[in-house]
Amino acid sequence: MPSEPVPPHCSESFPQHQVRLGDSADAPVLDAWLQAAMPLPVPAARARRLVLEGLLAQTGQGACLLATLAGDDIAACLPVALVPSLEFGGLVACATEWWSGAAAPGSGCLAACLATLADWCRAHGIRHVLLAPGFAGDAPAGFARHTSGLWHRVLAPAPKSLG
Repeated sequence: MPSEPVPPHCSESFPQHQVRLGDSADAPVLDAWLQAAMPLPVPAARARRLVLEGLLAQTGQGACLLATLAGDDIAACLPVALVPSLEFGGLVACATEWWSGAAAPGSGCLAACLATLADWCRAHGIRHVLLAPGFAGDAPAGFARHTSGLWHRVLAPAPKSLG
């Protein structure tokens, strides 16, 4: 997957959160933030770090969206894996975890992350996003319940400009 910068999204109702695509330089800060929020035994922490490093490296395995507060303090993290799907006929962005630390529920932080994810998916030709059912009691904006039980959103690809 090509990695292009994603324009930052801010929640309109709560502009204190800025969402951006994480990169390899974020690994130590994100690892420390996660270890402080949810300490794990060494083997599990190492496994979590390896998975996140793969997502942060933007090697085509997925992406890691970071919601930050003023001063680049991490407020929340949305790790997204790209998985092939026969049903959807291509890659699907699948998010099963939502790590929110300083992001207050209802702050619009998840909505801002999902908007940035949709933009990133469109730019990379990914037409479907799946979310774990525990993300929200009600459907997030643009999502509907799929027969699998996951939240599903269909995306139109971004128009290409030649020049």
